[in-house]
Order: sequence, then C-alpha cells, then structure tokens
Amino acid sequence: MHNFPTLKENIMRNISEMKSMIGEQNLLDPQQRSTYDRALYLFQSITKSMIDIGNNIIIEHGFRSPLNTADVFISLAENKVIPPGIIPGMKRAAIAMPKIKNIQGGEMVEIIGGCLDDFSRCLSSYERFFNREESGDQ
Repeated sequence: MHNFPTLKENIMRNISEMKSMIGEQNLLDPQQRSTYDRALYLFQSITKSMIDIGNNIIIEHGFRSPLNTADVFISLAENKVIPPGIIPGMKRAAIAMPKIKNIQGGEMVEIIGGCLDDFSRCLSSYERFFNREESGDQ
C-alpha cells in the first residue's frame, strides 16, 4: 500500500486528538456538543480506515474473505497480520460504527476510550506487515 505512511500519520494524529478529548474534557457535557460530535467523527474515520486497510491487505494477499466488517480483523489475525489480542476492541469498533448515532453518550465514550489502544496496536501491526512486505520477509 503505497500511501500507507501518509495514512498512518493521519490516523495517529486522529488517535492523539481523541485521547486528549477523552482525557481532558467531559464529552457528555451538553455545552461540549461540538467536541462530542468531533470525537464521533474521528472514531468513525479511524475505524473506517482500519477496515479499509485490512480489506486491502486481505484482497492483495488472497486471505479468507471476511463475512462482515468485524470479521476483517479475525481474517487478519488468522494470517498473523495483527495479534489476536486486539480482535475484541477492533470488532467492537466495527460493530459500533453503523449504529453510532443510536448509542447513548456514556456508552459511546466508553467504546471510544476502550478502542484507542487497540487502534494504535492495529496501526503498528499494519506498519510491521508493510515493512516486512517491502523487505521481502513474508
């Protein structure tokens, strides 16, 4: 994936922004609605990017086709692209994404906070995979 370094940089910046939002502000404060909306947008953007990158890897390498967006991460773990330990967080993000507007504020903040480390670990796994691929160490 030739544009991965730029994509990785953008995703890392979004993860950092979300971490600071969760750590420093009460996202459930009605007067912070724009911050909450921004956190939802970033969550969706990061989740979609992770799914898209994963699907790209699956297609390019002929891995088992996922049954749904959450299954992307299981297929990647089966092929040792990502560690199995991050599957629950990544699946949770993928499952939450289509119904994100219907999830209550407190639960959404908890989902976002619970996925941030897995987003970072998944991104690092993607980077290692692409580095191995570039160096021919498959």
